[in-house]
Formats: sequence, structure tokens, C-alpha cells
Amino acid sequence: MSRLHVLPLAAFLLASPAFAEKADRDKPMNIVADHCLAEQKTQTSTCTGNVIVTQGTMRIQGDKLVTRQDDDGNQFGQGAGRPVKFRTKLDNSPDWLEGEALRFDYNGKTGVLKLMDKAWVRRAQDTVTGDVITYDMSTEQYQVDSAQGGRVNITITPKKKNASAAQ
Repeated sequence: MSRLHVLPLAAFLLASPAFAEKADRDKPMNIVADHCLAEQKTQTSTCTGNVIVTQGTMRIQGDKLVTRQDDDGNQFGQGAGRPVKFRTKLDNSPDWLEGEALRFDYNGKTGVLKLMDKAWVRRAQDTVTGDVITYDMSTEQYQVDSAQGGRVNITITPKKKNASAAQ
């Protein structure tokens, strides 16, 4: 498997440190879908059909979502879609982090979001694409992998310089 470790992908995130809004994790998660089956005993739910999840500024949209919550209140989710789309506001930045993939896996305990199959992530004009993108929301570190024989792609757009700073 071809692999590119981009830790912390400083070139991709040239601006001052900006993390997905940490306050989002403490906000209630709202799920809207065509159909949901919730199991109280196991603290799991399976939702299908135009699933939209919001938690603070974070929004995930897909065809299917399976969520669970552990005894400590940590939330976990796995989803699929054609594609799954996500968007979240970054702390200390006007930027949003957006992405798509055919599948995702989210671990609320570790803050790790894994996008799989035809995955891409974008912040402003900068884009990362690969077969699997693992994003740690706490450390803002990425790992981008491609399928065997494939390659990852990173596009970094130069920031526009202020006219007065150029003089």
C-alpha cells in the first residue's frame, strides 16, 4: 500500500493553529433520517435514508448511519453514502473543514474521523485526496493512504498577500 504520512500536514494548514470546534463534542447530537431503529439496552441506533447528523457546527450527511454511545458518554459512528459529506467549523479560524467519502468511521473518544473510499478533505482552497484519510480532530494530524499502486494528492494554494504587506 502506498502511504503518505502528513503529520501535522503543516503545508496544508499554513494558517495559525485551527482545530475543529472542541465545543462541538459537548453539544447534543441530533439525527434526522427517513427511518431509525434505536436500541436502549445497547445504546445503539441504525438510521437510513437521507441521514443528517448535526452536533454544534459539525454536520454529516449520508445514506446510513450506525451510532453508539459507551458508558462514559463517548459517541461513535459509522456511515455510508453516495457520498457521505461532512463539514465542521475550525476553532480560531474563519475556515471550515469539509470532506466526502463513500464510508466513514468516527470515534468520539479519540476524536478520530476516518474517511474511506474516494475520500477528500478541503480547507479553504487546499485539498487532500486519497483512498483513506484519517483525521485526528484533537491534534489536527492527517494520514493519507492510497490503494495499492495508487497515489495520494495534495493541492496547496498560496495564500494571497495583503497589498500593504507586499510593499
